[in-house]
Amino acid sequence: MKIDVKTIRELAGNIEKYNLNEISLESEGVKLVLKKEKLVQVETLPVQIPAVQPSTGVVEEVQEREGVDIQEKEYITAPMVGTFYRSSAPGNPAFIEEGDTVSNGETLCIIEAMKLMNEVKASKKCKVVKILVEDGQIVKKGDKLFVIE
Repeated sequence: MKIDVKTIRELAGNIEKYNLNEISLESEGVKLVLKKEKLVQVETLPVQIPAVQPSTGVVEEVQEREGVDIQEKEYITAPMVGTFYRSSAPGNPAFIEEGDTVSNGETLCIIEAMKLMNEVKASKKCKVVKILVEDGQIVKKGDKLFVIE
C-alpha cells in the first residue's frame, strides 16, 4: 500500500469523525502518525483595579504653594499605575528627601501595582528638588513624581 495525499486526508477525516486522538499507519517501511492537536482553553478572570484618582492639578498646586516653576525643570515620572511609597515599609526611612543628590540606579521610591512592589530608580545622577506626590497616593503612568536638576 502506498501512502498518498488522499490516504492522509481520509485518515485525518477519521480522526474527527471518530473523535480519535491519534492514528498510526505503517506500510512498506513508511510509518505515518497523525495526532489531533490539543486545544488548551484559557479562562480569563476579571481583575479589579483600584480606582485611580486623577492627579490633575497636583503639579499646579505645588507650583502655587512652593513657587517652583516645574515646566522649566526636568522631572521623573511614574512608569505605571499604582500606589506611590517613599519607603520600603511603613516606619522605615524614606529612600530620598528633597535636596538629596542621587546617583544612577539609586532607588527613589516604590510603586505598588497589583501587590507587586516596583522600584523606581534614577536614570542618571541628579538632585531631587521637589517631591510632587504624597506617600500612599495613587499615581498613573506619566504622572510627575519628582522635580530634578
